[in-house]
Amino acid sequence: MRPTRWSHWSRWLLRVQWLLLAAIFIAGLALRLGLMDYRPVFQVFKFAGLGAVGVALLSMLVFMWGLVKRHPDSRRNALWAMVLGLLPVAVPLLTVGRDNFDVPRIHDITTDLRNPPKYEAVLSLRKKTDNSATYGGEAVAREQREADIYADIHPLELAMPVDKATRLAAAVAHSLGWRVVSLQPARGHLEAVDRTRLLGFSDDVVVRVSAEKGGSRVDIRSSSRVGISDLGANARRIRKFLTEMQAQSHEVE
Repeated sequence: MRPTRWSHWSRWLLRVQWLLLAAIFIAGLALRLGLMDYRPVFQVFKFAGLGAVGVALLSMLVFMWGLVKRHPDSRRNALWAMVLGLLPVAVPLLTVGRDNFDVPRIHDITTDLRNPPKYEAVLSLRKKTDNSATYGGEAVAREQREADIYADIHPLELAMPVDKATRLAAAVAHSLGWRVVSLQPARGHLEAVDRTRLLGFSDDVVVRVSAEKGGSRVDIRSSSRVGISDLGANARRIRKFLTEMQAQSHEVE
């Protein structure tokens, strides 16, 4: 009698892969819902991901064995196990981008390296275990300054008064889905919190608008509360904000 589909011993390759992917998904969901700290979750990601890649490599051998033995079930199981094993690698590459894995190991990006905007309101929202809200000084500034990927991070100059530019910054922040926690138009100060799309990390943002050349200068700082490297997330957030703010400024002038 012909064996039924998936009945060959190689089906265990698939079962193991599904178990590893389930562990990654459950850990990620727990992190997103705030049920687990990011440290043990990242350990799950690390070991389950390595396990999935290891099973995928083993599946390549099983696939070649199936070709030699002309065994369709083993080839089919091994092929699907290889595909599943690539997911823990493919998803980060697609969501983060390959180039962003090479960014400097910093998590605090700003348009003003000499006098970055300071956090105030968001300090009460941070945990003691979070990264320091105090800027890291010249050491961090040098890392950003010398990295080509941050060459386009610079202040935005607008032909409008400070209070109007600050209200525009708040409107842009809301349109980007940020939670504004402090808005002081007369002072030119705005603070907000943004959550990363995939894992839901809370990152802090502060915008400072100051009078300059008859108009205003907009500086922004974006920082990650956890982790050593932000994988380019803060720079992407700043670019998106400044691009959108410049575009909207033309509409309100």
